[in-house]
Amino acid sequence: MQLELEPVWSSFWPQIDFEAAAARLAGVILPTPIVELPSPWPGIRVRGKMENRQLGRAFKARGAWNHLVQWGADERARGVVAASSGNHGLALAWAAQKLGIACTLCMPAMTYPSKVEGCRAAGATVLLFDTRAEAEAECDRLAAQGTLRVHGYDAERTMEGAGTIGLEIAQTIEPVDLVLIPVGGGGLSSGTSLALRRAWGSGPEIWGVEPEGAAGMSRALEAGHSVPLERIDSSIQGLTSPHAGERCTQVNRETLSGVVTLRDELILDGWKRLQAAGETVEPAGAAGYAALLQPDGLFGPWVSGQTRDPLEVLVVVSGGNNPDPGV
Repeated sequence: MQLELEPVWSSFWPQIDFEAAAARLAGVILPTPIVELPSPWPGIRVRGKMENRQLGRAFKARGAWNHLVQWGADERARGVVAASSGNHGLALAWAAQKLGIACTLCMPAMTYPSKVEGCRAAGATVLLFDTRAEAEAECDRLAAQGTLRVHGYDAERTMEGAGTIGLEIAQTIEPVDLVLIPVGGGGLSSGTSLALRRAWGSGPEIWGVEPEGAAGMSRALEAGHSVPLERIDSSIQGLTSPHAGERCTQVNRETLSGVVTLRDELILDGWKRLQAAGETVEPAGAAGYAALLQPDGLFGPWVSGQTRDPLEVLVVVSGGNNPDPGV
């Protein structure tokens, strides 16, 4: 699906200030490196923005800290609650512990045990539920009682924190031809793509990549608003949100060139290749890289028609909390 791009970016969602967020994150989170990755075909240079090397091994630390560090004493006393399948919970548990805030996490029982244990080790109270829907419902109930909820993607401060990735990219390298970003609920793709559009304009192609069995952003962009998924048929934890964020959808409609969907086995192939290259990465974090691996499909025809040599590609590697053995 191809989207028309808004040509003016400076006035688009002006309340989101990536520079201010970067100042709040300075000295706390890591400015992650951009490294060369194995190229799937000749004529393509592939680099990765390695958020798998971030604190907590995922980009989520950026949004979590950007939220909690702005709270006053009264807000901190109320505690924080969130529904999460893993990395958002890990990031919130870390940030809350660092700031002395009580943290409760509502998680589906299928969450990788290593992530559950990591949240508890950081001092969070973890409540497990049979389904993500039940976890979301309990999170809503606790928020209604006064605990402050921090959404993992559909919140301006979350998008703002995630967008510091795009800011760092633009401050480190010259504009590239193609950017590929994993998409779950859309916080990473909306924040990063908006920051890159402000810096680089409409020139680069910026695409989101999501699992075929959890194509919430594709459905939302087609409908023009967030659409709950009736079922999720993907095992790629971290990219299986029950719906795309409404705020994320509205930003992505303007900033993304499009969204492609991949079967789970293709994402897992990308994951295995990055692991073989020496990176500690989780399947969700490899989705952008995986989109490059089929020369006869997806980006193959677009890439083969380019005249620039090499073609410059940047993939966001969003996380490195490996699944447990056998997954």
